[in-house]
Amino acid sequence: MRSSTIKTKRELFYLIVLCVFLNLKLNAQDSSFVINPALIGAVFPNFDYSLKTYNPLLIPYIPFSKGNFYGEVRYNYDRNGTLGLYGGRNFMVGKTGLNIFTPQLGILLGDYQGASFQFYYNLIHPKVEFNLTNQYSVILNDRPNFYFNWSDIQFPIFNKFRAGATVQIFWDNTIRMIDPGILIGYRTDKLYLMLSSFNPWDKEKHFIFFAVQYKIVL
Repeated sequence: MRSSTIKTKRELFYLIVLCVFLNLKLNAQDSSFVINPALIGAVFPNFDYSLKTYNPLLIPYIPFSKGNFYGEVRYNYDRNGTLGLYGGRNFMVGKTGLNIFTPQLGILLGDYQGASFQFYYNLIHPKVEFNLTNQYSVILNDRPNFYFNWSDIQFPIFNKFRAGATVQIFWDNTIRMIDPGILIGYRTDKLYLMLSSFNPWDKEKHFIFFAVQYKIVL
């Protein structure tokens, strides 16, 4: 049974690598390689502070793109102690408001081992921005499959500042969590800063997320 599971993991890995390679080949036309490294963090005020217990939780997050190809490397994002590798393709529609649809396949390595399907939808408009992330992960070791959603809506308020609402949803076979919150942000052509407060009205469930991201064009 164990050798069969290892073989399945290997086949999934080769399939995803092949998909990524084909996408890169299809997008090999003249285009810039863009990296958007970020550090995302979370603080849980009602838990003991210790890096061993992931408080604060630090999430190194590296999105990158070339042409229509879009990939991500991230750690502690999918689950604590887990590395995620993702590859997919952007589909863009619209003029006044830009709609971006991005399906992705990914693999998980570490505490959680398996494969993920992820789907992004982004609406970028001068008066509003909407970001939707859906992820379903099939886990091959002794952990449950799970669904995760992290979405937000943002409104420009003045100059380069913005404010809005956000929500995180996590479901597996034992946990059902829906955490709404509020956010503020600051965005330039290269720099993005974000601060979100989830469940601010509930002391026991309150937690804070922050993010710092910078755009690099090669």
